[in-house]
Amino acid sequence: MLPKKKIDFLLVMPLIAIIVLGLVSLDSALSYNPSKFYIQVVWVALSVVVFLFVSYSDIRIYERSTMPIYVANLVLLILVLIIGKTIGGAKRWLDLGFMNFQVSELTKISVILFVAYQFNLKPTLEDGYNLFDILPETVGILLPVFLIYKEPDLGTSILVASVAGTMILSTKINRKWIVGLTALVIIAAPFIWSYGLRDYQKERIIALVTMVFNEDSSELSLTSQYHTKQAIIAVGSGRMNGKGYKQGTQNMLRFIPEHHTDFIFSVFAEEFGFSGVALLFMLYLLLLVRILNLIGKVKDKFSALILVGACTHIWLQVVVNIGMVVGLLPVVGIPLPWFSYGGSSFIFNGMLLGLAHNISLHRRYI
Repeated sequence: MLPKKKIDFLLVMPLIAIIVLGLVSLDSALSYNPSKFYIQVVWVALSVVVFLFVSYSDIRIYERSTMPIYVANLVLLILVLIIGKTIGGAKRWLDLGFMNFQVSELTKISVILFVAYQFNLKPTLEDGYNLFDILPETVGILLPVFLIYKEPDLGTSILVASVAGTMILSTKINRKWIVGLTALVIIAAPFIWSYGLRDYQKERIIALVTMVFNEDSSELSLTSQYHTKQAIIAVGSGRMNGKGYKQGTQNMLRFIPEHHTDFIFSVFAEEFGFSGVALLFMLYLLLLVRILNLIGKVKDKFSALILVGACTHIWLQVVVNIGMVVGLLPVVGIPLPWFSYGGSSFIFNGMLLGLAHNISLHRRYI
């Protein structure tokens, strides 16, 4: 057993750098509303407190609290659908007076804990699990995913399902069942398109395809393409070294909708160029490599699965958000971790990385 460390610098230093760069970009994006930036600074400070508290507390507390957290999360998701605050046609928030609490951010944590807890109790089968072996876990994952989908929030529901699915696949699943489920998804794709997606969601996908292939677009599709086209202009105009801090025209003239939330990457790319983007990618990569390195070292399944969930969660958010901004993926409401404006996202991302840091400091190693 290795001696306990006080801090994992390989995990913490990239995180601090990402947060600093994010605050710089938000300060620029919110130049028209400085008070909103100061509010975000408060959320960042609170997320640091959460990170430190989770890092240095007994991780068994979270292991024992998994099911209460999961059940409470389900109740809150149901409350969102009943009394939630509607913004932009979506009912995703509970109005707490001092903030709008996005419950789906808690779901990202509760589902990771749920999967890690459940599979930690299961013996590893020589031939791998089949669908019947993991049926309780599958139902437990699909319940919150469905409730998030009904808000509607397709992007987050897919993200949560993808993170949970990756965690399950990182255990040992019978290959025949993997092939069978893949085939089922392919066969069900037309049904999902026809009955599972709302009109605006189909519109965003069609808008992306028509833009990629330079086809003539309907007026409706052009409206959907506006966000992405303005973001691409911002990213491309940054060139090698960017236009400079608070010098980005797409940002300062507010051509980019949601430029402080989902499209904050376009603000950073316009003002700091390819050099800044390369630095940001490197910082995210260092964070992910460190978590991957920990996965191979921890001894217990619960810790390993939490690390798999944390790594997948961060990686998918980065890929989806940036892919959306540069026109490679449809527009969805997935924030860039520790970069986009928002209190709920910062708090629960801080908690998730706090769990990873806790595991790095206190768990037994091979």
